[in-house]
Amino acid sequence: MEKNIFVKTLIAGFLFLLLFANVYSQKTTPNPRVDSGFSSRTMEMKITSVIMDPEYTFVTFQYITTLFKTSIELDAETILQSDKSYLKFKILEWGVITEDNNGPFNTLHFDEQYQVKRRVAYKFYMIFPAIPQTSTLLSIEESIKNNFYWRGIHIDDGTPGDLPNDKPDYQQKRGFIPSGSGSGFSINNSGYVATCYHIVAGAKAIRIKGFNGNFENALAAKVIATDVKNDLAILKINGAHFSQAPYFFATQLSDVGENIFVLGYPQTQHLGEELKLTTGVISSRSGYKGDISTYQISAQVLPGNSGCPLFDDDGEVIGVVSAKYIEPNVSYAVKLTYLKTLIENSKIRLSQPINNTIIGKSLADKVKLIRNFIYIIDVKK
Repeated sequence: MEKNIFVKTLIAGFLFLLLFANVYSQKTTPNPRVDSGFSSRTMEMKITSVIMDPEYTFVTFQYITTLFKTSIELDAETILQSDKSYLKFKILEWGVITEDNNGPFNTLHFDEQYQVKRRVAYKFYMIFPAIPQTSTLLSIEESIKNNFYWRGIHIDDGTPGDLPNDKPDYQQKRGFIPSGSGSGFSINNSGYVATCYHIVAGAKAIRIKGFNGNFENALAAKVIATDVKNDLAILKINGAHFSQAPYFFATQLSDVGENIFVLGYPQTQHLGEELKLTTGVISSRSGYKGDISTYQISAQVLPGNSGCPLFDDDGEVIGVVSAKYIEPNVSYAVKLTYLKTLIENSKIRLSQPINNTIIGKSLADKVKLIRNFIYIIDVKK
């Protein structure tokens, strides 16, 4: 009998400790809009704000590593639930809040590890669909492997102190409405993409589609280097696995009369997102108004082709197509020499395959080998 009483006392004490620990982790603080947090032996996390927008719900949190875990990742299946709805809202985007030249909100990819420094407070954000405006209590749960979960997030009328007024703009497919588009192509297996400067000039956000043949999901990209005079730009995609493009980059200028072909995505809003092929020849080794930095080509290009690669008959890249000047039966492409100079000056590695597997193949087979390395560049200005 006494033994049973002792066991029950131990269980009651253990449950009390659990309850006390949970209450402590959810303790109220005077200023934050949200009074919920979570901490463990290897990390400290705390929700710092919740902003309910008519279209989206913005949640920010602080993350500090303490011992062994020196990376952070977030699951694409992370969900938010409100006390005013039985629905579960799946996460749309997440990222880190910083103050750099690319803006305070930098999108991160799901299920991808990012290294962080120990004992440094990082600020991150999550974006979910809009929840009921009357919500007062939230919960956020990720897969158990990363232990990102908060229950009992209390929303009050406080003003978040760590989130800039310009909230992150959700740029995924549902919320990202492009104001223009062009083409681009891979220049190495580290996520660098070449395109035309006039496509991305003044862009507030850039998304790339067609990566590995996937047009359903867009990847965020940012401008790394530009050559305004020669209408060139280099973009960087983060957090994805990249393969080596099969094409070579030519080492010599092409001559008048050489066969060429162009692969790109012109006028996607009207012509769709299927890769378009046009063929022709080098018409002149100088371009618009005698510009020696460009080729004139007979292959007809349209708006949206800008930024796509110009190939010679061996499947080597010899230039970057620019549809900046549209004239009947006349098109232009910036010579590869200028792109190589931009790459070199930007200290970016230009990677090429060991062997040219394209040379000697039919045009149809060349397109099949190349197509997954040419992308749609969507921009929001």
